[in-house]
Amino acid sequence: MPNVLPIHDGWNVLDDNLLACPRDHVEAVFAMLRGQNRRVEFTGGLEALALQDYQVELLAGLKPRPNMFFAYDPGDAFETLETAASRLLAAGFTEASHRMRVYVLIGYPKDTFDLAEMRLQQMRSIGFTPMAMLWQPETPSQEKHTPPPEWRAFQRRWARPAIIHANLPGISGPTGEIS
Repeated sequence: MPNVLPIHDGWNVLDDNLLACPRDHVEAVFAMLRGQNRRVEFTGGLEALALQDYQVELLAGLKPRPNMFFAYDPGDAFETLETAASRLLAAGFTEASHRMRVYVLIGYPKDTFDLAEMRLQQMRSIGFTPMAMLWQPETPSQEKHTPPPEWRAFQRRWARPAIIHANLPGISGPTGEIS
């Protein structure tokens, strides 16, 4: 059970555990959000596995519709995100609005450009706008796995919605060719 903190006025929800909180707390957060004078954002990353039907309704009830970020990390089941996307689209969100976004971790040890592109394209195929997040070492022992500079260029192309959604057959690969 997450540690429930006091609710303060704001429009950018940074809590990645909000959906795991008790229903009364989640509903109180949404009541506060409905009183804001700007588009709400969930940039902390919503947990697709915790998404419940009443939460989908709360998200769809925000006007204007919020920007939402989910996360697709190594070990996460694709089907969990696929189900979340399907439920949000059924509730009235659209792929064209680019409000449904997903952080996709890339460049971690043993990752490849092909595998990373596959995960990013998977997220596009179900209605999410993927936002590539380049893995960074957190401990000195991980420094040997620091992604080489080519990963930074690849990541930049997958972190800009205008490029991601350009009318191209694919996204340009790490060396710049169009796929």
